[in-house]
Amino acid sequence: MTATILILEDDAGTARLQQRRLERAGYRTEWTPQAQQAWLRLQQGGIDLLLLDQHFDHQPEDGLSFYSRLQAAGCNVPVILVTGRHDDSLIIRALRAGVRDYIFKSPEYLDYLPEAVQRVLEQVRLQKQLAESQARLAAIIETAFDAIITLDQQQRITTFNPAAERIFGIPAAQALGQPIRTFLPEGLVLEPMAAGRPQLLGEVEGRRRDGSRVPLEVSCAHAQRQGQVVCTLVLRDISERKQTLEQLRARTEELRQTTRQLWQAARLAGVGELAASIAHELNNPLGTISLRLEGILAKTPPSDPRRKPLEIIEAEIERMCRLVANLLQFSRPGNDQFSTVELTEEVEKTLDLFSHHLRKRRISVQTDFQADIPPISADRQQLRQVLLNLFSNAADAMPEGGQLTVRLRRGSLPEGQAAIVLEVSDTGIGIAPEHLPHVFDPFFTTKEEGKGTGLGLPICKRIIEQQHQGRISIESQPGQGTTVRILLPLLKA
Repeated sequence: MTATILILEDDAGTARLQQRRLERAGYRTEWTPQAQQAWLRLQQGGIDLLLLDQHFDHQPEDGLSFYSRLQAAGCNVPVILVTGRHDDSLIIRALRAGVRDYIFKSPEYLDYLPEAVQRVLEQVRLQKQLAESQARLAAIIETAFDAIITLDQQQRITTFNPAAERIFGIPAAQALGQPIRTFLPEGLVLEPMAAGRPQLLGEVEGRRRDGSRVPLEVSCAHAQRQGQVVCTLVLRDISERKQTLEQLRARTEELRQTTRQLWQAARLAGVGELAASIAHELNNPLGTISLRLEGILAKTPPSDPRRKPLEIIEAEIERMCRLVANLLQFSRPGNDQFSTVELTEEVEKTLDLFSHHLRKRRISVQTDFQADIPPISADRQQLRQVLLNLFSNAADAMPEGGQLTVRLRRGSLPEGQAAIVLEVSDTGIGIAPEHLPHVFDPFFTTKEEGKGTGLGLPICKRIIEQQHQGRISIESQPGQGTTVRILLPLLKA
């Protein structure tokens, strides 16, 4: 689009010369000899440049005074000053005031006028583009989601956008001028590797003003600016990403556990069917052998050398009977018979029943029962089976003797329901950390071959959690013993 030049010149002849040269160069011109008329025309807009005469005849102000009045009014039209005198001090004052260029009124200098106008208009255009680019860049930096920080050659902060303020918890006014090591680790290398190319520096831990840490993903780029290398950092807060990844890992692990449980459930279903089908086949011959063996033992005196092998056979038959009974109990629990049970009384009775076995193993018993333990609703037989399993496991864990401690106290389930807490602790060999997560898995056992089926604790877990809606857990340290903790819900009032 053709630029429009306003000429403020009180000499008509000089004005015509200026118009002729400018119009020949393709510009549109307007002329006025009066400063007030020029003022009104500039207020209307549409003027791209003012060609301003310095000396007005019969007017109260000169060109620079008129220009000062324009600036005070907010008019930013570029100005070329035209003067008839070679006055260096005037030229210096004009340039300092913001005049873009100056021209003398002599004919040879007027020939230079179109070139001066072109240069000033191009300068104004480039400055406008630069201002627009700077405004866009400032808007991007101000509204960016990521922190944007620029550094000087000494790695001191020169730019600190609002996202950086939010991430590091410090206003930009306090961050500017500080070394970047205030916020990033000392070992982070910020030296340029390829000029102009951004580098992804990976994940680091940033330091907030309050001393807390924030995970960041950092990239940087280096550029030359006014002969100096400037570093620009872009930092992204990845706290939510890491939290999401942790949640994803937890869900993956949950899915893995669920898959494992489903696989195990299918396996156990097959075991249940197998156990049910062979129960009668095994029980009948075992019962017959057991009865015949009892008759033989009754007729065999203790001094008879044949009695010892017969007692070994009897022990193995009893172990086989227990194995079959455990398989049946695990696969087909049968009908539950719930009633009101005094847990303190049941623990004491079971300990009495098991006392001979404990004394034989040189195991002392200590009880710690809280007073006034309320009754619970439970299947008495299943509860005794759990207690016998736990006492038996504790005894097996103390082959050289030790102490069995049984505690009863009030507590609550994780859901908040009131419960009785039963703890069975031993001073035995403990369970290795790698085995502890598997102790409730069917057929998993740490006992030597022939002394365990791996079904005792899974049966306890099913009885407590499925039949009685309680909780069972195990804590153990190798060489320091094991504690089994059971929570059983109280009767609802």
